[in-house]
Amino acid sequence: GNPSLPAPKSVLRSRWHSAPYTRGSYSYVAVGSSGDDIDVLAQPLPEDPRDPRPLQLLFAGEATHRTFYSTTHGALLSGWREAERLNQLFQAPVPAPQS
Repeated sequence: GNPSLPAPKSVLRSRWHSAPYTRGSYSYVAVGSSGDDIDVLAQPLPEDPRDPRPLQLLFAGEATHRTFYSTTHGALLSGWREAERLNQLFQAPVPAPQS
């Protein structure tokens, strides 16, 4: 509704609802499951901290966020969570705030 904004040059739209492997699906907590199951799903492998091997596999996505499962917000936050896990693993320096 803002006349000073230029018209879009192009539009990219997902076809999530008709993709053959998703058909518009989303995650949900099944009957008999709990938030604990979501936490287990989010654990990296190997999950035992005493295992001498480094992390091999990290899990992110809306199905791995206990509070915001099945939302875009949960997908974003879980990605940030795993990025922070990698930062800690590789001891990446935290950027200084911009002033």
